[in-house]
Amino acid sequence: MARHEAADRIPGLTERTINVLEAVVDAGSPVGPRGLARVLGIDRSAVGRILKQLFEIEVLDRTADGYVPGPRLLAQARVLSAVDALAGAVDPVLGALVERFDETCYVCTFRWDTAVFTHELQSSKPLRFVVQLGRTVPLHAGAGGRAILAGLPPDRVAALVGRCPLPALTINTVCDVDRLLELAAEDRHRGFSVSLEERIPGGAAIAAPFFDQYSRCVGSVVFTSPLARLDHDRIDEIGAAVATAAQELSRHLASVGAPPSRSHK
Repeated sequence: MARHEAADRIPGLTERTINVLEAVVDAGSPVGPRGLARVLGIDRSAVGRILKQLFEIEVLDRTADGYVPGPRLLAQARVLSAVDALAGAVDPVLGALVERFDETCYVCTFRWDTAVFTHELQSSKPLRFVVQLGRTVPLHAGAGGRAILAGLPPDRVAALVGRCPLPALTINTVCDVDRLLELAAEDRHRGFSVSLEERIPGGAAIAAPFFDQYSRCVGSVVFTSPLARLDHDRIDEIGAAVATAAQELSRHLASVGAPPSRSHK
């Protein structure tokens, strides 16, 4: 059934759901259906059904005292926060990479258990790989996602890849969980990830993670190139440059997110 058809059959459902979601966020503490129904002027049973649905898809979480924002909502908040905080910093960082290597570069942000491409700067070359902004990609396939895994604590990586199927997008996709964990450890030590046709046939990518002011990995800087054009002798050079770009974004997020200095007289 098309989404607009479903909406026609249940008038106001989408607006009610958004209102309930906003009320849970605005509450700032656990809240139950009775309190929400009173605030919103919606039937308590209807509020209860919406809360249950949002809990089942992990948009909300449930505690002994009521409902609170869940992992999916918090992940979206982290992505939006990162995108907003990165405004003004991404273009010069990606611009330096593109100017040096003339290959298309991206920023990916970490969203729950996937990576999403949020920023890009294109190469001047006519042959290049273009990824639609807003597109999500699995963490296990490609350098952008693998760099995020490298930036996460090992136990978090194990939890993420252990509960998810690892489908093969190409014949080179790393689908074995143990091997993926090994690669994440190696990438963490090296400072960047390299993928050759792991997500797209004929494509190559090099990526490094960046972090927020709390040292949490929130995304990766990604260099892309057709595999035929990648100079394998320059992979370490490119990787070091990408890692430096990621460090610049980390410093920017730390300065944006840090409280104002009190050292000024």
